[in-house]
Amino acid sequence: MENTVLKVKDLSLTYYGGYDAVGDVDFELLEGEKLCVFGGQNQGKTSLLRALAGLEEYGGSIQLCGRELRDVPDEEREITYSFDEGSLMPRQSVLKNIVRPLVLRNCDDAYIASRLSYVSELFRVDDLLNVKVKELTEVQKCRVLLARIFVRESKLYLLDNVFGKIDYSVRRNLFGLLYQAVADSDAVVIYATDRIIEASTLGDRIAVIQGGKIEQIDDYYHLYKNPMSLAVIRGLDENVGLISGYLKKRENGYTVKMYDGEEVKVIYPPIADNYVNKLVCACVYPEDVNAVKDKDGQWQVIALISTKDGNMAMFRRDDNFLCGKAEELKRGDAVTVEVKKAGNCFDKISERKINRDC
Repeated sequence: MENTVLKVKDLSLTYYGGYDAVGDVDFELLEGEKLCVFGGQNQGKTSLLRALAGLEEYGGSIQLCGRELRDVPDEEREITYSFDEGSLMPRQSVLKNIVRPLVLRNCDDAYIASRLSYVSELFRVDDLLNVKVKELTEVQKCRVLLARIFVRESKLYLLDNVFGKIDYSVRRNLFGLLYQAVADSDAVVIYATDRIIEASTLGDRIAVIQGGKIEQIDDYYHLYKNPMSLAVIRGLDENVGLISGYLKKRENGYTVKMYDGEEVKVIYPPIADNYVNKLVCACVYPEDVNAVKDKDGQWQVIALISTKDGNMAMFRRDDNFLCGKAEELKRGDAVTVEVKKAGNCFDKISERKINRDC
């Protein structure tokens, strides 16, 4: 495609000792597209971004604006890679930190002044330019870091944990500044995070990464409703319940028969009948769960969760977990749970989805 900025094919990265940090990654990003790489710690987010930046020896192909990255000299790579505020020079002034990427590229004074004015106002560091970085608060350092990132006009921005250990309540404001900076930009932005709220807000698409492999790339809605593996749904929403058991074929469709005999209907049929009588795991969305306090109930309330839509309760029964509205329930209550239906169904061993698309 003409406006494809980044094309990644069969990307792999192996560290000394044979550790495969990234494996078989494929995706394309168009001009102006924002991708969030979402995953937990040590799942390969940083390794992936470092490979994309050309900072590691990689296998496969990375094409930036139609050119293989290996063939592009460092000074010609229109890539900005940045991690947390620890990358700033503490004994230098804010001004010197911000303009450093432009000075290193011998940009003229007029251009530097123009870009400095733009980012200083956008990230609210006008009054900090003559202050040394070591004298700043952690929040101020993050604003300076954002200014340094966007002072240079790049084709590709790679942002890895740029907010470091900033408290979430403050981090939200900083994230708002970042969102403002990238919203109207034609540049491609790849943002690595372990916070799904950030990934779903900033990204046109989200790449869920586990063990260095991309499990799935899509927008949040389709990831939530049509996850291709358990890793995807686990990462997106802890309130989605999971029940395990044997897949059964009945006259009116399929069910998951839990170990104690209770069966839950599966609304999307498996791809093939060869999964019948095999162990599977099905996800149950909170809106499909009704719970009633019952002293003889087989489910137990093990946690209460506060959400924007009201309180939720987490129910446990053996190795099965569900979430639903809490109402008058409290922790430790025995309840009877009615599951209207289960949605996506996964092979218990491989954890890959086995039913048709929703």
